[in-house]
Amino acid sequence: MDLDTQRQFYAEEIRAVANLQSEVLVQAFAKVPREYFLGPGPWQIVVPSEPGSFSYRTTDDADPRHLYHNVLVAIDAERRLNNGQPSGLALWFDALDLQKGDRVVHIGCATGYYTAILAEVVGPTGRVTAIEVDPGLASPCRKQPELFSSRAGTRR
Repeated sequence: MDLDTQRQFYAEEIRAVANLQSEVLVQAFAKVPREYFLGPGPWQIVVPSEPGSFSYRTTDDADPRHLYHNVLVAIDAERRLNNGQPSGLALWFDALDLQKGDRVVHIGCATGYYTAILAEVVGPTGRVTAIEVDPGLASPCRKQPELFSSRAGTRR
């Protein structure tokens, strides 16, 4: 299965798990390349253990298909910081009922993956202002401004 098809399956998985109503949001999950925001693989995927704790498993290789599931992926495993649960963020975004041209503030955007999702939803006439206090976490968005410039008027 090619990566575009895998992304579409991922978006449909998120739609089902979060009961998404917004078709534009589902298509944003299918379009935005998650691997661009998580650094090179192999990746560390969260494995739940006893309530309130977790560990990581490392993917066997750097195939981005590992990222297209409803899983948490480490962005800084040492500090136990993860790229959020896709279905959880999708549920919250869906509740916002965002439309093309809307303005959004994303506080704590980390690597910018979900900021790019929001930018895709509000489109080029919308605006997403993303705020991240940790410059190390924000570096993927700074390194790839083209991921945002064609979407919303996102400030970096």
